[in-house]
Amino acid sequence: MYQIKSVTQNYLLGEKMADRIDKYFSDYYSGVIDMQIKLRKDELKLPVGIDENIGGGKAENKRSFPLENNMIIEESDYTLQSFIRDKEFMDSFLKMLIDEERALLALRYDRRRRRSWVQVAKMLNKSERQCYRDLDQIKDTYRNSLFYGDCG
Repeated sequence: MYQIKSVTQNYLLGEKMADRIDKYFSDYYSGVIDMQIKLRKDELKLPVGIDENIGGGKAENKRSFPLENNMIIEESDYTLQSFIRDKEFMDSFLKMLIDEERALLALRYDRRRRRSWVQVAKMLNKSERQCYRDLDQIKDTYRNSLFYGDCG
């Protein structure tokens, strides 16, 4: 079975720092983190066929609260919570950036629309070298932010 890993789990596995940040930006802008959250929620909704009532009768006055039970399952699932935390950290980090920096990240890291540095630079009316410098500055900001130590 395919195992999905969050950014936090990748950090624990010891990936290289630059590769990890690039992958995190790419996963965020390509919708991978949102997809992981949705898949995990769908996975948790699948019924688990464990019958702990072996040989006993069915309880007559037992009430079922499916919504509450589902919320408890989602809140207590470590994998789902790490995906949600990764997304919240990136949302918070992006609020610290200016529009031009967010545009650079969105144009460069969206895997659904692969763009070269030449295309990104042309769209932002900058040189390629300036885009590289801006990206390095964004990565430094990310490394020095509160979010990096927690998730990244």
